[in-house]
This record gives sequence, C-alpha cells and structure tokens, in this order.
Amino acid sequence: MSDQQDAIKHAAPLSNQRLIRSTMVVMVGFLLTKLVSLGQVFLIADKFGASSEYDAFVLANSVPENIIKFIGVGALSVAFIPFFSGLLNREDPEGAWRLASQLFNTLLVVTVTVSVLVFVIAPWLVEVVVAPGFDEQAQLELTVNNMRILLLSTIIFTLSSLLTGVLNGHNHFFLTVMAPIFFDLGLLFGVIFFTDSMGVYGLAWGTVLGALLHFSIQIPGLFMFQARWYPALGWRDKELRSVITLMIPRMLASFVFAVNFIFIGRIASQLGEGAPSAFNWGLRIMDIPEALIGTALGFVIFPTLAALTELGEVDERRRVFSQAVRFILLATIPAAAGMILIGKPAVDILFADPDEAALVYAVVQVMAFAMVLQSVHEVVARAFYAQKDTIRPLIFSVAGMVVTIIVLYTFYFIYDASDSIPLAGPLGVGITGLGYLAAFITELSLLTIVLRRQWQDIDGQNILDTIGRTLAATLIMAVPVYLVDAFLATNVFTEGGRVAGLIRAGVGGAVGAGVFIASAILFNIEEVKQLPALLRRRKRKQQEATSAA
Repeated sequence: MSDQQDAIKHAAPLSNQRLIRSTMVVMVGFLLTKLVSLGQVFLIADKFGASSEYDAFVLANSVPENIIKFIGVGALSVAFIPFFSGLLNREDPEGAWRLASQLFNTLLVVTVTVSVLVFVIAPWLVEVVVAPGFDEQAQLELTVNNMRILLLSTIIFTLSSLLTGVLNGHNHFFLTVMAPIFFDLGLLFGVIFFTDSMGVYGLAWGTVLGALLHFSIQIPGLFMFQARWYPALGWRDKELRSVITLMIPRMLASFVFAVNFIFIGRIASQLGEGAPSAFNWGLRIMDIPEALIGTALGFVIFPTLAALTELGEVDERRRVFSQAVRFILLATIPAAAGMILIGKPAVDILFADPDEAALVYAVVQVMAFAMVLQSVHEVVARAFYAQKDTIRPLIFSVAGMVVTIIVLYTFYFIYDASDSIPLAGPLGVGITGLGYLAAFITELSLLTIVLRRQWQDIDGQNILDTIGRTLAATLIMAVPVYLVDAFLATNVFTEGGRVAGLIRAGVGGAVGAGVFIASAILFNIEEVKQLPALLRRRKRKQQEATSAA
C-alpha cells in the first residue's frame, strides 16, 4: 500500500474500536492540558494575583484571542474538516491538499492584514473599546504594548488551527491534543523565566512561544500523511468557496461571542481594580471541568452526528445525542455544586490574599451555573453544525449578545446606584459572570426549542428524568460536603491559607464524590449503574484480544 493510500485509509470513518481509542486519546490529552494549565495558573496567580498589571494583560489579550476564535478555531472545525475529509474519502488527495493549501494561504493573508490593522489602532482600541475605565496613562500603555506583542500569536495560532483540522481530517488526534499541552508549556516557560525581568510582558512573550510550540508539534503529522503545499490562493475554486460559505456564519457567531467579552471587559474595568482579573480567573477555573466534560465530548461526538445525519439514521442520531446530553448533565450538575460548596477553599489555594480570593470566588459562584449550560451547548450546537446549519446558531448568538448587554448594564446600574452592595459578591464583580451566563441561557434555550421541532423529539423525557434524579442526588451530596467543610473551617483550619484550602477542597471533593455516586445508585441513575459493566466489558475485550494474539 502506498503512503497516499495509507493516508486515505486513515481518513475513512472510524470503527467502534478506533472511536473509543480516539475518545480516550482526546480525554487524556485534555486532562494533561488542564494539569499543566493548573501549574501555570498557580504560578501566574502567585506572581500577579488580581492586580492592575494583570488587568492590563487580560484586557490586552481579549482582542488577539478573539481574532483567533473569529477567524480560526471554531469556524475551521465546522467547515473545513467535512470537505477535506470528503475529498480524501473520494480518493482525491491532490484535491484535498490543494484545498488545504489555498485555505492556509488565505488565512495567512487575512490574519497578517488584520493583525497589522489592530497594531496600528491599538491605542484607540484600548482607550475607547477595550478598557475605557482605565484612567492611568501607564496602565493604558501597558495594555497597548501587551496587545501588540500578542498579535504575533494571533497569526501563528490561526495557521496552527488549520493544521489541527488537517490531522483530524485523517482521524489523527494524538498530535492535535498534544498541541495545547505544548502551548501551556510555552506559557509556563514564560512565567518562570521571563516575568522576573519583563514583568507582565513575560506572559505575552510566553504566549507567543506557546503558539510557536502549538504549531511546531503538529508539523510531523504533515510528513506522516504526505502533505503537499500549493502556492496559490485559489479564490475561484469551488471547494474553497464552499468552505468559506460555511465558515462565514460561524465566524460571525464567534465575533458576536467576542463582543460579549468586550462588553464584559468594559463593565469590569469600571467596577474597580481586580474586577477584570477576577472574571478571567473565574472563567479559567470554570473552564477546567467544562473542557474535560463538555468540550471533550462535543469534540468526539461531532463526526458521529454528522455521519448519522448524512445516512438519515434519525433514531440512532437521537439516541446518541440524548446519551451525550444526559452524561454531561450527570457530570456537570454535581461539579457545579462542588464549585459553589468548596470553591472558596479551592480559590484560597491560588490566592494568598483573602481580598483577591473573595473577588474570584464571587465570579466562580456564578460561573458554576454557566459551566453546566456551556457544556450542554457544546453538543446541542454541534447537532446543528452536523446538519451544515451555521445560520441558526448565528442568529441565536446575536440574541444572546443582546440579552448579555442588557443584563450587564442593568446590574451595573443597580450596583453603581447602591452603596450597600459589596464588590466581592454576585452583584458586585459577579456581574461579569451574570452577563456570561445570560448568553448561554438565551442561546441554549433557543437552540433546544428549534432542534426539538426539527427532530420532532430529542428524547426530552429521558433528559428531564436524568436532570431530576441528578439534582436529587446532588442535594443529598451537598449536605455532608457543607457540614464537613464548615467543621474543618471552624475547628481545624481557623486561619485559612493555601494548605488549609488544599486539604479542605480535597476532603470536600472526596466526600462529595463518594456520596454522589451512592446517591446516584439509590436514585437509579442508569448511566452510573452501567459504568461498572462498561468497564468490565472493556477489560474482557482486551483479555480476549490478548488471548487471540
């Protein structure tokens, strides 16, 4: 078999065994990424906390980061992979690599142009759009300079996201899940070796280094699949136009999501020092369980939903969708409760300053609810993308943006008009989290209503049943977790601190996990009861394969 034929074989639909193996690779990769990220978060929090310097970096990064989301990551995953994989499966590798080359060249032209424009207008962007609440010239200049450095990562990341699409199009996931790990290692290197001499600029250069590593680690995969590069833009090519046509609504949806962050940043910059940092830390903490549960499952299930849609297997598609949503709810509802119940000692691990910890915990409490909705949104939105429908998610994201802006300004005016609302509370710095939550409440509600009408049924009764049983098990879990943590806080670790936070969070988490599993079995939650059988079945198959060999 030639190398090209071998590459085509890799692009064929996955068997059940390869699907399970790929899922495990993705989940382990995401877990390793989060573990590295936790170390990075700890060091950044120790060096900068919720300071005005870190406020400048957070808001400076908002524009480059959202350009990446707007042009590259989300849009490519939705639009490029189906067309690239389709060409490979039709045994047209030359056409596939021509399409990849044309898109790579186009992205290079677009991102360089946009980055140069943002570099030039950065002072205006910071002062008028990103951080109008910054009134010190030194902080404005710090934000502008960081933004200009971070624009380098914008170009690299966008191109690297296409490499991810190419490798995933060949059903190769190992290098693509290693890429985020290498990005975090690059940033971690910057935190350790750059920040002492450069201050917060070290974070910006660490981000650029991480982007280079993210790109570089995927290059061996191009050689593995005999990649070819064609020096052409090909803007008249039919396949490229089809990809771009599908990308545009998804890009606009990413832009709308970016606008949400811009308005959150504007409000945060007017709440007081530490508010932008507190929102960023709350978002990063929430992202850990969300990525491991929602993003990982959405990443894996998207090709399956797309294949079942193409085959017209409506009942099987509904079953797979329902199982995914129910698993997410089963995992995220108790996780959200844990964020609220033991979030305070967990935040204390990162922040020695109790005032900074209080600000971050206020955001974490709100983001716990957002974590559940965002995780479910990962699967529901992909149900539309599997049908090559990027228009409705765009429309609903605009509706979510409008609601977000209304919620942000409504609660800000309430906070600003009252002297009795503390900054370190859900109606203080937590306003930023409430705006974020409002977007997902709106979008998920509208997406679910329309999807239910399109599919006639989304197995809603079973989903509601899982919600009810999971909530009941979570309420039972909450009582011992609260009591144990209260006892430790008042009788053992009365002065707080990082060690106290680590022990309290660890004990509370262990108690919560044990009680929840027991309660879930008591309430006859099928997914929990089936887990031991699934593990035994997997072990038995491995033993049979070993014996056969």
